Amino acid sequence: MPYAADDEAARTLYARMRERNESLPEAAAAMDLTAAEVARARETLDRLHLLHTETGTSVEAVAALGRSLQESHRLLDRLVEQQVKAAALAGGYLTLPGRPDENAHVEFFPRQDTRGRLSRRMHELSELARDEIVGMHPVSAWTQESLGEALARNEFVIAKGVRVRSLHAQRAFGDPLLRDFARRWVRAGMEVRGTPVIPTRMLVYDRHTAIIQADPDDLEAGAVLIRGGAVVRSLAAIYDYCWMTASELSDVPHSSDFGALTDQQRAVLRMLAAGAKDSAIARSLGVSTRTVTRVVGELTAMLGATSRFHAGVRAARLGWLD
Repeated sequence: MPYAADDEAARTLYARMRERNESLPEAAAAMDLTAAEVARARETLDRLHLLHTETGTSVEAVAALGRSLQESHRLLDRLVEQQVKAAALAGGYLTLPGRPDENAHVEFFPRQDTRGRLSRRMHELSELARDEIVGMHPVSAWTQESLGEALARNEFVIAKGVRVRSLHAQRAFGDPLLRDFARRWVRAGMEVRGTPVIPTRMLVYDRHTAIIQADPDDLEAGAVLIRGGAVVRSLAAIYDYCWMTASELSDVPHSSDFGALTDQQRAVLRMLAAGAKDSAIARSLGVSTRTVTRVVGELTAMLGATSRFHAGVRAARLGWLD
């Protein structure tokens, strides 16, 4: 799929630029990329604020994400301010000035509407989608029914040639039900990845319409639909950044919930990551070396790792060592 290939090329190019302190032209030449591949990678990195346009050098990823978030917050603040001023006339809708084909408006769906009116709107948007649907999902109470509905809906849009991407909190894949359906989604043609942190629940349709939860700290606070305008483009850029730095489903550990570890497992993991040997860990914890070896084996299996070192790397990526 060309979209996935472009993502991977940009990701690999950026990684080389960071690791070897190379400019984009230098890294592209070393990787023997074609002019078209370089142009697409440059466009992707520039959109994600990961590239200094004047020097062609890379921007640190956290700084790039911060810039995208700042832009999004600034634009959202403008939306809220104008919505308050126009509330009496707009009746809950907000229209912002822009290009004739890009007038933006916002619609709020209270909590009691999420099962009815919002569900119908999401179904309509899925049917109208022509190019791409992307979703970002924090840990939530998935059910067999809701996952089955998502599978059927996504199979329908994929059959139309629409690209579908789904990004989930890594620890959510500790739920066997979600992990099983995620594999089925992939077989159906979806792209699924996991990431340690999901900033908010979000759906973006064709980079023109976005649905986000009304309050990032409250999954039950309702939702906001934003149609058109720079806000949606900014949200799409945030999604692209999160997607670019996420892990493929096959690389997500079988258990991603640090809270599910015992105190002993946590202690062993931290000392393991620090490079301590089994004998030193055993002395520190006052247990036998055999016990430590068993716990290390448990942690390696939970993380889907192939070695002690690999387990430490995966634990760090999941934020278990913070």
